[in-house]
Amino acid sequence: MRKVKSFSKAFVCLIFIFIIGFFLVNLIMKIIVGHGNEVLVPNLVNTDYNVAIKICEDHKLYLQQIEVVNNDEFEKGRVISQNPHPNIKTKKFRTVEVVISNGPEMVRIPFLYNLNVIEAKLKLENAGLNLGKKIYRYSDDVEEGMVVYSQPVADELIAKRSAVDVIVSLGKYSSNTSSNSKWKNLLNDDE
Repeated sequence: MRKVKSFSKAFVCLIFIFIIGFFLVNLIMKIIVGHGNEVLVPNLVNTDYNVAIKICEDHKLYLQQIEVVNNDEFEKGRVISQNPHPNIKTKKFRTVEVVISNGPEMVRIPFLYNLNVIEAKLKLENAGLNLGKKIYRYSDDVEEGMVVYSQPVADELIAKRSAVDVIVSLGKYSSNTSSNSKWKNLLNDDE
């Protein structure tokens, strides 16, 4: 019985020493290995991608582009977001993942020739654009009240949600004053 008691005391002592030793070794290894091996993650948001690469190299970090998305707020080639977040400590040679802006989404201006203003507005909205100013001009070729052309012109690429001005025909020029007074009222219309 005495041998069993001494054996169990020795066994409990060994387990206790093992647990303390395990935690001490881990603590000592963290101090030895971790010391001087951490860096502060730089803020790369709104930085050009090529500049961000250099900044990461200076901080002994790697940079990886994980996605390119259209964004109205950031110019093409700029960092939109990053992981890990800026101003936290991380290990040297860790990879910082970034999302890069492809600039605003571009859409093609539709042909608006010979449409009335309401039809032109609908066609612009379907393309992801907005109707801008209505500018009235005389035209020998297009009926009055119909769109002659747009500014910028049709088939150009512009940023989505941009305004497109339309040139609206006043019809053929005539020196009739009653006709001209009719169009003076139309010029003040904000349809």
